[in-house]
Amino acid sequence: MNITSMMDVVFMLLIIFMIAAPLMEAQVDIKLPKSSAAKVKDENAITVSITEGGRIFIGKSEVELDEFEKRIGELAEAGGVSAVSLKGDEGVDYGIVMRVVGYIKEAGIENLGLVAIPEKSGR
Repeated sequence: MNITSMMDVVFMLLIIFMIAAPLMEAQVDIKLPKSSAAKVKDENAITVSITEGGRIFIGKSEVELDEFEKRIGELAEAGGVSAVSLKGDEGVDYGIVMRVVGYIKEAGIENLGLVAIPEKSGR
C-alpha cells in the first residue's frame, strides 16, 4: 500500500503546528495604539499590561497598583529582569501609565519599551 501522500500531509500538519504553537500565547486582552515608531523586537523581557479599566498585569498575573511597586522591585532584585515591555490600552488613563513607568524606573530597570501596533505608511 502506497502511503507517501498521506505522510506528506501528516508532516505538513506537524510543521504548521510547530510554527503556530509558540504564537498561541494567552495574553491580556488590550487594544494597542498604532504608531509609526513601533518596532518589533524579540528580546527576553517581562510584559506589563494595563487595560482600559486600569487593571495591571505582570505577565499573566493581575496585581493592584498599590502592590505593583513592591512586585516589580522584587523581580528587579531577583536579577532576572533587565527589560520591561509596557502594553497600554488606547483608552487607559495617562496618569496610571506614568505611575507604572515611575515604579519601573524606581526599581532600577532602565530598559523600558512601549509596545504599539506598527502603523502602515503609504511610502
